[in-house]
Amino acid sequence: MSQFEIYKQKPPLIFTRLVGVNYGTFGILLNKIESEFTKYMSEKPKRKCGLKSTLSLADQLLLSLIYMRNYETLLKVGSDFGISESYAQKRYSFIKMLLLRCLDLPDEQSLKDAISGNQVAVDVTEQAIERPVENQGEYYSGKKSYTL
Repeated sequence: MSQFEIYKQKPPLIFTRLVGVNYGTFGILLNKIESEFTKYMSEKPKRKCGLKSTLSLADQLLLSLIYMRNYETLLKVGSDFGISESYAQKRYSFIKMLLLRCLDLPDEQSLKDAISGNQVAVDVTEQAIERPVENQGEYYSGKKSYTL
């Protein structure tokens, strides 16, 4: 049983809280993704070669929406869907690209705004401290100089 089938059995309010969109919006997005996917595959015939994805388009869209909604690690999302972290990243990137194309949006931030509405996000990732490049002598004592 696919993850989408499991989520589809949940009550509408729970589905909306978990995924970030209701059933109707999910169905509209899925139809747009399917049409954009067929257009994408027909652009270059070589794209039809190789192994087919183990996840259906509905599961891939669900994976992407859950990742954008909860911002869990791709390892956690991938394990929920029974795939590896790297494959979850590939599927997320692919569906994100298709969503941007079918909704005519310029970047990922506008995609998140379009899907989830107005929300405040706090970026808590570790950031490097900016160090002065010019006039570094004012901030550097020179005590730890290594000369040969």
